[in-house]
Amino acid sequence: MSASSKTGSKPRSTTKTKKTTTKSATNKVKKSTTKKKATAKSKTVKTGKTRTVAKSVKEKQVKSTLQINDAIVEKTLASIERLGEQTFAFSPFSQYYDDWLLNLRQAVAEFGTCSNVKVNESFSEKCEQVLSDIHATLTDICTQESALGKVESELLKVKQDLEELESDYAKQKQELSSKQNAEIEQLTVQIKTFENDIESQGKVKFGFFQFNAKKVAAKKLEQTKQSLKEAKTQLETASQNSTAEQSKLQDDYETKKQELTTKSDALRKETETLEIDISKEVRKETCTRLTNILNEQIKQ
Repeated sequence: MSASSKTGSKPRSTTKTKKTTTKSATNKVKKSTTKKKATAKSKTVKTGKTRTVAKSVKEKQVKSTLQINDAIVEKTLASIERLGEQTFAFSPFSQYYDDWLLNLRQAVAEFGTCSNVKVNESFSEKCEQVLSDIHATLTDICTQESALGKVESELLKVKQDLEELESDYAKQKQELSSKQNAEIEQLTVQIKTFENDIESQGKVKFGFFQFNAKKVAAKKLEQTKQSLKEAKTQLETASQNSTAEQSKLQDDYETKKQELTTKSDALRKETETLEIDISKEVRKETCTRLTNILNEQIKQ
């Protein structure tokens, strides 16, 4: 009994040891599996966070790009509108055309840098056509403006001619008046002299027998009276001639002055027309055309 009991006790101990070992191994496996799952879960969470961050960064970049594009579009449209309303200060206005056209081209080119705007061949051709049209128009206006210098020179020449006419008229009038006054004065003196001579000769007394002396005196008196008559006739003629010459001088002066004044008025009117910036309306129209083209492109 005793021996059998001892022998039977050994197997129970061995079985217990095996169970403990098996349980320990099972626990280790479970822990290892749990740890692996936790690690995998951690990696999955990190990957998800990385993707979320990347997505957020990309969205911010897209939003930033859109904001930049919107700013470029607004700036371009504002620049074109400003160019359409631009007024040039001084003539000749053609001095501003090159810079204005360059700024317009730059505004259109900047619009093409927008990534969210499809700039195709059709759009480029439309813009280039508008720019080509305004370039040709401004060139024609430049040709018209070049005539301004010629017109101004002609106007200056007319003004000089008017001043010269006034000066010449005043000079000729003075010379004519001096000449006529001298002639009239000379004839007036002669007439006075003849009248005095006639009066003196009429007071001379002759004796009854001084026939020859009396005859000579009578003949001399007759000649003096004839000279007086001729002097008076010359004086009258001189006065008439003086009036006619003065009248002719004034008529010629007024005719020439009227011609020059009419020409001056016409040239001045032409100058005023050329001093108006006739490019303003066509420049504004050009900017309106470009704005419409850009807005159509934005809608696409």
